[in-house]
Amino acid sequence: MRLKLNGTLLLSVLFSLTVNAQSNVSVHCRLNGSVADTVSIKTSVSYLDEFERVYKSSVVSNECGFTLSISGPTPLNLKAGKQSVVLFVEPGDDLEVSVEGDSLTGAIAFSGKGAERNTFLLSFLKVFEADFNKEKVNAAILSTDIDAFEMKLFEERRKQLAFYNEGMQKAVYSEPFRKYLSYCIKYNYYARLLSYPVIQANQSQQVLTVKALPAVMLQGVNDQLVNDEAMIAEPYRDFLYYFIVYFTSEANGFNKFKDTNLSLEKKAQTAQQHFKGLSLTWSIANLLNNDVAKISQYTAKHVYNVLSLQDEKGDYAALLKKKVEERLAMKEVPEATPNGTATRATGASEMNYPKLMDINGKYFTPNDLKGKVVYVDFWASWCGPCMGEMPYSKKLHAMFDEKQLKQVEFLYISIDASEDAWKSAATRLGLEGKLAISPGNWSSPIAKYFGIMSIPRYMLINKNGEIVDFNAKRPSSGQMIYNDIIQLLD
Repeated sequence: MRLKLNGTLLLSVLFSLTVNAQSNVSVHCRLNGSVADTVSIKTSVSYLDEFERVYKSSVVSNECGFTLSISGPTPLNLKAGKQSVVLFVEPGDDLEVSVEGDSLTGAIAFSGKGAERNTFLLSFLKVFEADFNKEKVNAAILSTDIDAFEMKLFEERRKQLAFYNEGMQKAVYSEPFRKYLSYCIKYNYYARLLSYPVIQANQSQQVLTVKALPAVMLQGVNDQLVNDEAMIAEPYRDFLYYFIVYFTSEANGFNKFKDTNLSLEKKAQTAQQHFKGLSLTWSIANLLNNDVAKISQYTAKHVYNVLSLQDEKGDYAALLKKKVEERLAMKEVPEATPNGTATRATGASEMNYPKLMDINGKYFTPNDLKGKVVYVDFWASWCGPCMGEMPYSKKLHAMFDEKQLKQVEFLYISIDASEDAWKSAATRLGLEGKLAISPGNWSSPIAKYFGIMSIPRYMLINKNGEIVDFNAKRPSSGQMIYNDIIQLLD
């Protein structure tokens, strides 16, 4: 008996990541044992696990089957009970999967169209299962020093390539399959390497820093590795994620973030600096999807807007719209302490701001202004648009009465390279508020900390020291920014 489920019901393709034309693939299973009573197939379409379609079919008389509509060559995850196997299917495949006994991978055989390709893939994954098993790799990370770990990674990749090259010489495989497997080999090395310091740092909340990888190991780890065509391979997606986390940590002086909002904002900035196309869109969507329940409403909305601007087709924005709207409808999320008790939302007191120098030569950070609403103005004496906003800034200051001004701090942070130029401009402008400098122009510590690449830039911090708007309205917006500040005084 052969069961088939209608392809239209089985898979509604949300994305056109490869080609637009749809074609059917049939997968028929014969389970001559007690592997499972139900078989499922998970698609690879959006590359966000919770949004992938999972289809189930009951095993009747040892058989079950699926007919899927796919847009191009793609990996599938076939699962029976707690066991699973990766298949690589192409349009028009009619794949027969036979299993003898209780082990899905131990006694599996393929026949029909697509069989030779999947037989080779299975043989590869059997030999190198431990190299691609994240749980086993992470356990090795926690028990191995970096030099030994990298040497083992390097040797594993050499063996994988040898196995791959030998197999490709013995049989003719399609170009999509050849590329898929080569991408798995290539990016597994880089993903696991970049994950090493991250996994190490995340093993304990008491570990406050991320250890930098030796420079020699990072040779060749750059933007040139970004390749939208490789999105089909899970190791490539792991590489994108750990690339972002590692190099965001580097930009933060390898200090772990204590504020989830700032962490997500800066990871999104790292992605925008290094990636483009599908790799960028997926990366931002993946970051937001992972953290949307942990971040403030402002950050959820802001990062979603960044995603929407990058997502030309609107596919990922459509997927995440509901989750973001649900977050915006909720109250602010409190942080949880290690013992699980709720505390206030993460604020500036836990943020490792670079030090600023005030006009009198004294050092401070925005943490020291807790208790007041802080309107931050990032500027420089050489910035024409900054100068253009200063008269409006003085008018905004004048809109507050004396009682309100006791609760509001206008913080002007210059990124001038020259202290003399800063002081001269501040005096000439007659600024009313707290004047500070973080020198260095675009290399200014505060500019690098927040990923600021254009000025003027404005930011709002509430009385609890929490950044509520990373990109606040300009002084020239007048009543609108005044209202935003007034709302924080209550």
